[in-house]
Amino acid sequence: MNLARVVLAVVVACSLASALATSASARSFEVSSQTFRASFRELRFRGVFGTTNCVVTLEGSLHTRIIAKSAGALIGYITRATLGACSALTATMLSATLPWHIRYAGFSGALPNIERLRTDVVGFSVALHETGGITCLLRSAASEPVRPEYEISAGTITGVAITGSIRTGAECFGAALTFTSDRAPVTVLNSTTRITLRLI
Repeated sequence: MNLARVVLAVVVACSLASALATSASARSFEVSSQTFRASFRELRFRGVFGTTNCVVTLEGSLHTRIIAKSAGALIGYITRATLGACSALTATMLSATLPWHIRYAGFSGALPNIERLRTDVVGFSVALHETGGITCLLRSAASEPVRPEYEISAGTITGVAITGSIRTGAECFGAALTFTSDRAPVTVLNSTTRITLRLI
């Protein structure tokens, strides 16, 4: 009986060690779709002019369904950005600057159970038109990216929220504007299908 318990303990320990080694050595994530859409009811811009909330939809594509865990790696593009009504002021997405770069930034959660996937968007460009006639230009850079963070539950991407801080140009005295958003659903482009993610 004691020998059987020892053998069982050894088998369990070996299985656990093998599982941990597999998780630790995994270098990539695999997603179920290379295209996506996220529609935000509120993307909030805060700055010297106050706060304005705008409706924003972002669409994009990944280069492949495999995302390497390499910080700063270019993994895809935002290919379309539309701006709806804003609660105050007016704004214009500078679509001529598309596509915007999506770079892998990291993840949180204990492997293999990923809770959040972080990315940086470089090139995000918008013009905010103040009531006094001044237009503030914003464009994200590698040093000041827009940061979408994707929430993951049981391997499914359940939503994405945006944060960030970008300095304006000289026309608005270099003042910093911050971004926050509501949690938007993420689906396959032109579909209501959710996107899944797994460690490989």
